[in-house]
Amino acid sequence: MTTETPFKEGHDFDHFRKVIMRETAEGPVPILELVADVDAMAEITGMDFPPDAQTKLLNAGKNADPEIIQLGIKYMDMTLEFSLKMGYDYVTAFPIVPVPRTSMQLEDDTAKPGQKRGWQNEHSGLIASRKDFDNFPWPSVEEIAVFPIDYTASKMPESMKVMAFYFGIFEDLRALMGIENLAIKSIEEPDLVDDILERLTALAEHAMELIAAHPATGAVFYADDMGFNLGTMLSPKWFREYVIPRQKRIADICHKHDKPFLLHSCGQVDALMEDLIEVVGIDARHSFEDNIEPVEDVYKKYGDRIAVLGGVDVNLLSIGTPDQVRARTRQILEACAPGGGYCVGSGNSVTNYCKIENYYAMIDETKKWNKEHS
Repeated sequence: MTTETPFKEGHDFDHFRKVIMRETAEGPVPILELVADVDAMAEITGMDFPPDAQTKLLNAGKNADPEIIQLGIKYMDMTLEFSLKMGYDYVTAFPIVPVPRTSMQLEDDTAKPGQKRGWQNEHSGLIASRKDFDNFPWPSVEEIAVFPIDYTASKMPESMKVMAFYFGIFEDLRALMGIENLAIKSIEEPDLVDDILERLTALAEHAMELIAAHPATGAVFYADDMGFNLGTMLSPKWFREYVIPRQKRIADICHKHDKPFLLHSCGQVDALMEDLIEVVGIDARHSFEDNIEPVEDVYKKYGDRIAVLGGVDVNLLSIGTPDQVRARTRQILEACAPGGGYCVGSGNSVTNYCKIENYYAMIDETKKWNKEHS
C-alpha cells in the first residue's frame, strides 16, 4: 500500500515550532515522530536498506569501519526521503557522541518472521564495577561531531529544520550498566553510579552546545526512558537526586540557544512530571500507551503548561484495522487539538511491526481533520 500524496504540500517548521511552544492554537495540527524503524522507512520510501542496519549503527563504536560510515550516510538519505515523502516539517538527525554501549542483541522478530529486531541486554553491561569505570574508554569532547546535522541541512529545503535526537543520560547509564546491575549499584555503590552519570552529563552538555547552536537545528528530541508500565524504573527520589538536576543542565543549554527541548520518555513517569516541567523545563512530552495513561488524560493534566505529542498507541498501529486507527486518531484530535500544543503521531515510534496501512490511516485522518477545521 502507498500514500498518493504527502500529509501537506510544503513544509513549515515555523508553524510547527509555534504549536509545540503553545504559541498558537491555529491549524493545521502537525504530525510528529520520534523515529521510524529502517524497515518501515524502506517500505514507505521504496529505498533498499538492510533490515538489521539500525542495530548495526547503534552498535557502532568510535572506530567505525567504512562500511558502517556508508551505511550511516544511506540512513541519513533515507530519513530525509521519508520526511519529504510524508510531509513532516523537520528531518531527524543524530549527532555523533561515540560512547561505547553494550551491544544490542538481535533476536527473531515474532511480528515479521525472517526479520530480526535489536533488544538491549539488561542483565549485564560494560561497567559493573569501579575498576570497569576506571578502565572505560571514555571519548573526549573533541570526538563529538555534528556532521549528520551538517549533511542533512545541506540537502533539506529551507522551510524544514533538523530535529536533533539525543540519547539521554539515564538511557545511556542503563546501556552501560544494565538495569539489574544499575539497580543494585544505586544502593551498594551510589558514588560509582553518580560518577558515570557525571561523565555522561559532561559529554551531553558539550554535545548540546554544538547541537543547539547549529543554525539548522530547529528543536531537540531528548530521549530518556525512565519508566515502565506501573512507575519509574528506580525510585522517584533517586531520579530527583541524581538525574533531574543533570537533565536541567542539559536543557538549559538548549534553551540558551532558544531551541525547544522535547522529552521522550516511555512508561509511567507521572511521579516526575512536576520535576520535569518546573525543574528541567521541558517544552513537550512524548511517548504514551493507552494501557498506562491515554494521551488525552495527560493533555488534560499538563496541556496548559507543555505540549503533548503523539499518543496513537503502537499496539493499535500493529494489530488494529485502518478504520480502528482512524477512529482513535479522531478521538485524540477531538480531545487535544482545539486547545493547541498538540501534534499527531504514534505513541512511541513507527516500528517495523506496525502495519504501514495503519500508519497511513493515522496520517490521512489527521489530514482530513485539518481540512475540516481549516
